[in-house]
Amino acid sequence: MVQNSTDDGLSKTMLARAAGMRTRMVFAAVYAVVLAPVAGWTPAACWIAAYGLLHTAEYLLFATEKARTRAFRPRLALAVLSLNSVIYGALALMAIVGGGSAGLICGGLFLAGAVLNTVVTNQRSQAAYVAAMTPFGVYLLLTAGMAWAISGASTYGIAVGMVGVLLVFSSTILWRAAAEALDAQRRAREEAERGRGVAEAAAEVKSAFMAMVSHELRTPISAILAGAEVIERRGGTDAAAGALIAQSGRMMRTLLNDLLDLSKMEAGRMSIETVAFDLDALVGDTAAFWRAEAEKKGLRLERLGAETLPASVAGDPTRLRQILNNLISNAIKFTDRGAVILAVSREGEAFRFAVADTGRGLTPDEISRLFSPFEQGQASTARTHGGTGLGLSISRQLARLMGGDLVAESLPDQGAVFTLSLDLAEPAGETVDEAAPAAPAELGAVRVLVVDDHEVNRRAVALMLEPFGVELTAVASGEEGLALAAARVFDVILMDVYMPEMDGHETCRRLRATPGPNRRTPVIACTASASSEDWAACMVAGMNDHVAKPIDPAALTAAIARVLPEVEESAETAVA
Repeated sequence: MVQNSTDDGLSKTMLARAAGMRTRMVFAAVYAVVLAPVAGWTPAACWIAAYGLLHTAEYLLFATEKARTRAFRPRLALAVLSLNSVIYGALALMAIVGGGSAGLICGGLFLAGAVLNTVVTNQRSQAAYVAAMTPFGVYLLLTAGMAWAISGASTYGIAVGMVGVLLVFSSTILWRAAAEALDAQRRAREEAERGRGVAEAAAEVKSAFMAMVSHELRTPISAILAGAEVIERRGGTDAAAGALIAQSGRMMRTLLNDLLDLSKMEAGRMSIETVAFDLDALVGDTAAFWRAEAEKKGLRLERLGAETLPASVAGDPTRLRQILNNLISNAIKFTDRGAVILAVSREGEAFRFAVADTGRGLTPDEISRLFSPFEQGQASTARTHGGTGLGLSISRQLARLMGGDLVAESLPDQGAVFTLSLDLAEPAGETVDEAAPAAPAELGAVRVLVVDDHEVNRRAVALMLEPFGVELTAVASGEEGLALAAARVFDVILMDVYMPEMDGHETCRRLRATPGPNRRTPVIACTASASSEDWAACMVAGMNDHVAKPIDPAALTAAIARVLPEVEESAETAVA
């Protein structure tokens, strides 16, 4: 049975009455004792018994678990409400009949309280209010008639009658105002829920859009980087053009990563991992990576405090490297002469990573806007140096997600110092080697199967690997990959994670579950999402390693080099 809105309000009224049933019975017992001297002890005892029986019946009809499973009966509910008022008000009438003038006063006050209680407890349903109030209106008219008789037809009886009428009238006005307020509150709550739902849906759409844009943009960027490396390898006059294209591709990749990080943070989906890693190696590798860039501008890049660093700490090495890369990159970008210094100090588990430069410095106003998204120090910054102003905002949020902070200090023409503060505890597990292995000069005749639905990706991988003497075979779907893997032997399989019909996870699971020549062949995931959760899903599916899109040629060859020992171990096991 589908209830209309009136029945729904009446149903909620009956449930609310059930919740307050014990309280009403306690008050009823008190009223019976108080009014018994004027109404009589026997009538009062009969009244409390009748009131208790009615409440027992009401509970059985509307409040038990069995009653809730039955279809709600609104007419029966209204009859119970009216009968409740009839029995409840009868005590006042008994007091008036048995107590004379004193009983009239007590009974009148009792009815007035009952009327106000009816207003409070029946705001959800107009039908419930009318059913409960009608008997009290009749009792008030009877009270006026008795007052007329007791006073000998004087104006006293007329006054009592007018007070009764006014009480019902004012109570009705009060009920309407309270009901309207309750209805307005309900509408406001529903509107807020709808607004929250719209906001959540918008956030979901935005996240889906960013994921789609990420996947689509990483494909051409991979091709740009692959083509640029081929041009650079040719040397001659084309080498400079290749280097420029590669630099532009890396800038596009950085911008894309920043936008995706910002989107994750706004959606509350940015995750921080805690693993053991070599802090000294991470800081040293980061400084070494940027040293050539600094030297191009005639700057010195110095590293201080290496002797204070432990070999192993627990934290998020990927995000720490990301923050340090951003700080050093900015320092080199905004410094024309002098030096950039990366100084690390520690006090127990508290580490401070300070990146200082000898650039133009910053004003207090610029510092106040520095960590806001899309803000840059001056309006001319974007025109002169490029960028979106996202790097520092993301870096500070990452620092705070890791339990630390990032602050800036500077004076105009005196350089700037950016200080990252983090707590890095002693590691509980095995240390992760953060340094990526160098790409081999020659992979040799490694048989590689590429499974990717996008032709540009397949061609980009071919450009990256063919110069190393790799035997490359490419297919456009998981189904084709499984069919080929069942017929030919491969040393490594590069698997796109997000493909239509059968994605990389499912393809790898079927590969591992089906007997064949490539059941144990290492699989490298190629994914546009490089989060720890996505990599964990790849591992569960049976993949051995991963590279993030847009694919960096050095990262790809390094991943293949990492899994090649697994190829040799599998071959030795098969021979044994």
